[in-house]
Amino acid sequence: MTYPISDMIVRIKNAYKAGKENVNMPYSGLKENICEILKREGFIEDYSIENADAVSTKNINIKLAYHESKKPTVIDIKTTSTPGIRFYKKAKDIRAYKNGLGIEIFSTSSGILSDVECKEKKVGGLSLLKVF
Repeated sequence: MTYPISDMIVRIKNAYKAGKENVNMPYSGLKENICEILKREGFIEDYSIENADAVSTKNINIKLAYHESKKPTVIDIKTTSTPGIRFYKKAKDIRAYKNGLGIEIFSTSSGILSDVECKEKKVGGLSLLKVF
């Protein structure tokens, strides 16, 4: 696996398309931070760490969120940076994604933050993904 964030995005997209309630993936701290932001913004219902005592077999179990009409809360999710092409933004260049209906997630010197948090803290960073 060359880019674990892209793998995470593909697993979430496929689970939503298949109508699944949960999706599992290998654990990493970065993925956990992204899940925390997605949960806080309402794009996923919840997440949990499975096998937390074992280091090599840790997994993240994400409970996906749906509207009352069984439509997914995530319309589109895509990576912006890849290992070969990195997109950095300064704090003054960060704009609301989809007029504030979506979010952009950044890796900054202050940790993993959403676009709104980056504006508040006045920090820029590496754009990881966009969610709408």
